[in-house]
Amino acid sequence: MTRHAIYDSMQEVCADILTRSCPFCGQQGWITVPQVGADALMDGRSVHEALSEVDHRLREQIISGIHPRCYPGAEFGDGIDPALLR
Repeated sequence: MTRHAIYDSMQEVCADILTRSCPFCGQQGWITVPQVGADALMDGRSVHEALSEVDHRLREQIISGIHPRCYPGAEFGDGIDPALLR
């Protein structure tokens, strides 16, 4: 079973997940998710089940640590596209 570091978020009804280090850039990251999804993760549901409404690239970051901007074939930029967080 995968364990996730889940923390209370500054945003209401959300939680923050600390992701593992990205194998490309070596940095950890944070993903803010709905609290119900974080609760489902803590109850043992898979990332794909618990966070189905979260963009697939951010779910991948939760699973593997790979940032969307670091993924092979992705366009490199200054940060995560805000559209991914909707």
